[in-house]
Amino acid sequence: MASTPSLLTSFIRWLRLKNYQYEVTFSLYMLTPAEKLIFNTLLLSFLSMLVVAAYVYLPDHILSIYSHVYYYWAGDRSLIADYMPSASSALRDSTVNLDTISETVKGPATTVLRKVAEL
Repeated sequence: MASTPSLLTSFIRWLRLKNYQYEVTFSLYMLTPAEKLIFNTLLLSFLSMLVVAAYVYLPDHILSIYSHVYYYWAGDRSLIADYMPSASSALRDSTVNLDTISETVKGPATTVLRKVAEL
């Protein structure tokens, strides 16, 4: 009578297969244990930083994209002002800065236009 392997044995066999596939895919089987440790540490740190960055920044980024899409669809900035007060203050500050910039550039721009017209 053939005995079926237990669930634990099947799981351990599956883990060993995945480890073998990982080592063959990235050619880790030919590295020394110290080199494997260094590679795996760097890979784990990179992946953990990627996951933390996605957890921290992705919700705000998605909200920003959604608010822009909503603004282009509905033409209403209330969503930006409600959920992103820093963005709405930046919008207000940017209009002031644009006015200041346009006043600063207006003088030299008219001078350049006069010079071009004289040519």
